[in-house]
Amino acid sequence: RGRSKMAVIPGGLACQLQPLAVSINKPFKLFMKEEWNRWMRSKNHDLTKTGRLKRPSVAQVCEWVLKSWNHVKTEIVVKAFKKCGISNALDGSEDDYVFDDSDASNNSGDPDELPGLCFEDSDDSSEFFGFED
Repeated sequence: RGRSKMAVIPGGLACQLQPLAVSINKPFKLFMKEEWNRWMRSKNHDLTKTGRLKRPSVAQVCEWVLKSWNHVKTEIVVKAFKKCGISNALDGSEDDYVFDDSDASNNSGDPDELPGLCFEDSDDSSEFFGFED
């Protein structure tokens, strides 16, 4: 049996206790949205018999997922786990991460990368709905 332990996350606290909700989902969705927008702008689409756009292929969406995940910096994933108190040092030396409100945003200075990659809120108003029918 592995070294994993199950934890129950009380309702309404996922945005503070789950690393994906704390810092990872939002930048991933931003990158996915950019892939979707790039595909929509390409104007290289097949049409249905009724003239509507065909949805992207599963293979194409898988490419987007891979590209988007590769754009999420490792630093963001590590900081998300530390902010949730999951992988902090047992000696207490990293306890400040839990209370750190600064973001783990892009510090590379590359203008082509999306800014503000660490988000703490779970604002559903910015959800990505590009793949729904």
